[in-house]
Amino acid sequence: MAKRRLNKKQIARIQEKRQATQTLIDESQLSDEQQKGLIITSFGKRVLLENQSGEQFSCAIRQGLGKLVAGDEVVWQEVPNTNEGVVTQLLARHHELSRPGFRGQKRMIASNIDFIGIVMPVVPGIHPDMIDRYLVAASQLDIPVIIIINKVDLLSSDEEWEMVAELLHPYAEMGIEILPASSVSEEGLRELREFMDQKNSVLVGASGAGKSSLINALIPDLDIRVGELSEATGLGKHTTTNSILYHLPSLDNGTTHGGNLIDSPGVRQFSPNPCSLTELETHYPDFAPFLGQCKYNNCTHSIEPHCAIKQAVEDDEIALSRYESFRRLLEEFENESS
Repeated sequence: MAKRRLNKKQIARIQEKRQATQTLIDESQLSDEQQKGLIITSFGKRVLLENQSGEQFSCAIRQGLGKLVAGDEVVWQEVPNTNEGVVTQLLARHHELSRPGFRGQKRMIASNIDFIGIVMPVVPGIHPDMIDRYLVAASQLDIPVIIIINKVDLLSSDEEWEMVAELLHPYAEMGIEILPASSVSEEGLRELREFMDQKNSVLVGASGAGKSSLINALIPDLDIRVGELSEATGLGKHTTTNSILYHLPSLDNGTTHGGNLIDSPGVRQFSPNPCSLTELETHYPDFAPFLGQCKYNNCTHSIEPHCAIKQAVEDDEIALSRYESFRRLLEEFENESS
């Protein structure tokens, strides 16, 4: 008689039961003491958290709390004489980093972000259009940004520096912090670490931007820490797709952390969500002084005459690159909605 094979639903139910047994903890064993903790990463239905003394614990999540991510601050209870516990409460979040998930649902990547660092390399080149896409995405999430100009060791003349400065002038005018850096010459790394000190930061950048090299320069023992996390979670070094929080070294080589860097494969899809013309205008703060001044209330700032935005571009009050990126994004959003 042939062996009966399990169907996909039966296999899924078995896997769910196995995961459940891995996450359940007898809460009667829990300490009465409520502690605050910081989520380092999540894996399966558990999280790795750090207590206020810097010790790490593998914890189950009490039902109803939803998905927890790196940067979350929680309340938890310890199982005495173990390195385990249960997260019982999620504290209020601010500045959540998320991206669209299946069926339009929001998928959390990280929380309590103080700023996003947009990494732009001088080679292969700084692309204002890419910067603007990141700026709109960050504005939609209400997260502050800085621009990190990477690989500045490759700039060999004053003329090349001037070309970079000219590209970045619109962002400096908008009051956005711009920091030059190089993982090779270490130029600007001290200033970048000072800016990141006591903050939770996330770095985003296209392939070739040198983001990984920059992270390795900021965290010299990163490979060791990845190995330790792998051992703590029971996962391989590259098997998790969730965000991970790393402590930055102290500026004065002391015992305190110099801020936190949250790294995640999820930021590769960090891009603006499609929105209306009216909303997109609000994500271009340099347009603000001229909004409402067009002849037509439904002006799209494209073919209409007497457009205040187009006039501001002609008068060099709005950078042409900014106007062009606005038009491209609007066209992209309109095509996606049609």
